[in-house]
Amino acid sequence: MHLQKMDLNHHNPYKIGELIYEADAETFDFFFGNKKNASLKLGKLVKTGENNLGNEHTYVVTNDDQEIMGVMVCSAGKRMGTLSEFKFFAGNFNLIDALKLAMIEIIDSIFLSDLEEEDFYYAIVAVDESARGQGIGSFILKEGLRIAREKRCRRVVLDVDIENEGALRLYERSGFKIFKERTISLFGWKKGAFNMEYVL
Repeated sequence: MHLQKMDLNHHNPYKIGELIYEADAETFDFFFGNKKNASLKLGKLVKTGENNLGNEHTYVVTNDDQEIMGVMVCSAGKRMGTLSEFKFFAGNFNLIDALKLAMIEIIDSIFLSDLEEEDFYYAIVAVDESARGQGIGSFILKEGLRIAREKRCRRVVLDVDIENEGALRLYERSGFKIFKERTISLFGWKKGAFNMEYVL
């Protein structure tokens, strides 16, 4: 397997959109109705760039046949702010989709880690369903740590849904520690995330 920077000439942004969808399917389904519709919107974000999920932040894991097996969306330093993201959404999507994407951004801001300039952030770590169990998630994490060191970051940060026990175990095995738990409950509905860090 190989990790490489996403190349719009060789890697399908809509396939990457499908993998990003898997990272928070419940939220994307709520706003966009189904996987196909949500993946198209996410693929457009990847393809267009200049946003937190843009191709400039995306790495892909491929096999020898250049098939995408996994994806890492990451950044060094602080994320683009909600207002900047909303301006991007408004300029690239119809009003309804822009509002839905902005709502997702606002909800995420409740749960996601607060970042510093010297942080490296995994926004998305996702493995294609057909390629799970092959060590790709661990490979992505190791390669991300290598990139973070090259960028002279001091800390690597990620967020994991409190109900995603498999991902939590993977991150803990890889040396990440929980530094904050963020949850919200409304009328029996609960959503939350563990903010995790790996100090370099």
